[in-house]
Amino acid sequence: MDLSNFTPYTVSPGVSTVTIGKNGMAFSKTAVIRLGKPEYVEFLINDKEKMIAIQAVDEHSEESTYFFKPGRKNVMVRWNYQDLIERISEMMDWDTESNTYKIKGEYYPDGNVLTFSLSEATILKK
Repeated sequence: MDLSNFTPYTVSPGVSTVTIGKNGMAFSKTAVIRLGKPEYVEFLINDKEKMIAIQAVDEHSEESTYFFKPGRKNVMVRWNYQDLIERISEMMDWDTESNTYKIKGEYYPDGNVLTFSLSEATILKK
């Protein structure tokens, strides 16, 4: 059988998610795997549609942000950028001091990008 039109698909438990709370922003293992464990990403905000996106880029991209250390065994990413958490909290009128919000992502392979609709966030119970 000719498999030349097939591409490998890395199976991962769960779905691509991001959680946002007072201690930072965490991308799930599946989110990191879907993007191909990139060392750098570009983080994007759409105020009008209340969405965020991360797109894998190389280190030379002007807006690149460090994302995942190659060879790391724990495949999860946590950002502790307080200004980013405050920016999202203000945009969404969220209380990240008391609540943690979880958002399911949607992956677009053409651009190697994950988008998250913040309006669809669920509050995690403590």
